[in-house]
Amino acid sequence: MIRQLIFSIAIILFSSLAFAQNKADANEIMSILENFEGRWQGTATAYFPRDKSLENRNETIEAVGEKVLKDSYVELRSTWTQANGDYRSLITFWNYHIKKDSFQILYLYDNWPGRVDYALDYDSATRTFKGYDTFVAKGGIQAEEKVEWVISEDGNEIKSTEYNHLATDPDDYWPVTFEFVLRREE
Repeated sequence: MIRQLIFSIAIILFSSLAFAQNKADANEIMSILENFEGRWQGTATAYFPRDKSLENRNETIEAVGEKVLKDSYVELRSTWTQANGDYRSLITFWNYHIKKDSFQILYLYDNWPGRVDYALDYDSATRTFKGYDTFVAKGGIQAEEKVEWVISEDGNEIKSTEYNHLATDPDDYWPVTFEFVLRREE
């Protein structure tokens, strides 16, 4: 009987410690995602390294990030405007997928009916998210995209760089195809 009581108390203590650790992990994860909250302005450039006849596309960005869906996601709503006045809207949802043990990002665009959804690893030392996605490029060519999101030390700047690699490219050819910088509004 005493042995069973001690065993029950040990299980309760272990469960409490595990719950406390999970709560601490959840708080740490949300503190990382909170970096995307707030009002942002920035600039973006699309590059066309495989078609030198195309000029780079430059855009200005206005964005707002906030917690949504019972604070389990950070939604970043943004408008990207070109010099000629053309614009597009983009929503990204950031969260942590506990079963996959990775951060996730979902992109939804108003000028493209698809969606991009992939896992991101996070390096706390460099404050960098990295992820990969596959796609089919023009002409039916299999391709891979790599994205990096770097949060500045003070949390007031976020830089994103995208690279892509086509199956027809040399193995080490990963040109920058898109990059942008967001700066927190005061």
